Amino acid sequence: MKLQGSCPFQAGIHGVDALHEELRTQGAGVHQGTLPDGSGAWAVTGHEAVRRLLNNPRLSVVKAKSRNGYAGAHLPPALDANLLNMDGEEHRRLRKLAAEAFAPRHHRAQEAIVAETVAELVADLPAAGEIDLMGRLCEPLPARVIGALLGLPREQLGAFRDASALVLRVDSSPGEQDTRTAMVTLMGLVAGVIADKRRAPGDDLLSAWIATRDGPDKLTEDELMSLAFLTIVAGIENVISLTALVLDDVVRNRQHHAREILGEPVEFAKFIRQLINENPPVNYALRRFPTTDLEVNGVTIPRGDTVFLSVRSAHSDPDSAGKADLGFGYGPHYCIGARLAEMQVQHAVRAVLQHYPQLSVTGAREGYQLRLSWQTYALAELRMVAA
Repeated sequence: MKLQGSCPFQAGIHGVDALHEELRTQGAGVHQGTLPDGSGAWAVTGHEAVRRLLNNPRLSVVKAKSRNGYAGAHLPPALDANLLNMDGEEHRRLRKLAAEAFAPRHHRAQEAIVAETVAELVADLPAAGEIDLMGRLCEPLPARVIGALLGLPREQLGAFRDASALVLRVDSSPGEQDTRTAMVTLMGLVAGVIADKRRAPGDDLLSAWIATRDGPDKLTEDELMSLAFLTIVAGIENVISLTALVLDDVVRNRQHHAREILGEPVEFAKFIRQLINENPPVNYALRRFPTTDLEVNGVTIPRGDTVFLSVRSAHSDPDSAGKADLGFGYGPHYCIGARLAEMQVQHAVRAVLQHYPQLSVTGAREGYQLRLSWQTYALAELRMVAA
């Protein structure tokens, strides 16, 4: 099965799911094809194969392991020292330094920030009529939360948000040059905040990472920049997509979910986690490169070829019931900010439902358009009507 030569997701969400189903059900679930930029790649589908490969040390995320010189989003060299371009001990060391800030002992303080931010945004929503929940809630929520956690200047959040959105647009529109410009812009914004934090540290995550760099177990300058850059882009864009998708699902199926919606906090949290896994904001996990020839379901993928694991296809696989959730990844690259993302979705959904006892979605999901790149599964808008 060949992947489409141009972006296969331009037809809208209905086309995305149809393509994934076709890929998953044909042959061995391992397909060689051509990506939108003309380069060759493999797509692996099916829950068991995707889960297994996400945890396979013979699949590297290090771009230098690419036999064909994979460039991807053309990150500047200063951003190559990031968790998504490291394996093994190097990855474990940096992840340990980064993950401490997301440890359970910090969850209560982080949840207070999330709850306060959601309350402010929901209080500003109109009482009735058509509501732009994407622009009024889904987009500003993670930008404000990440901004508060990192200690970003409130007046610059719009600039951070605009740049982060362009960074992930790795398809043909608006174009490679715009993406690179956005990266340079975002790096400049981050560098400015880092310089300010060095002069006047605060009680925030970025100040803590700066101290870590200057402490016994140092972060290099590039690691510090890459860590902040990745936290901003992933922490904003993925949560926007996830919040919109879950809100759409809950409201669209409100009667079906009535018992879970009215449940106790623990049960409600489990319900939202289930919906998160049913609505992953990505089509494909981060690209990987086999360090040796790799056999998958009887198909040999040559060493160094580019491999994409279809998370969305895996979650729609009938055989996925009761098996490992892959919405935030699996294995050594499991998302360190997963709990923070869940908090935001939980608070946003509950607050919207309480604010609007009568709320409906405008139009069928199949008619929605996607935004960002072919690798993501993100709604371009989310409009609802409150009675």
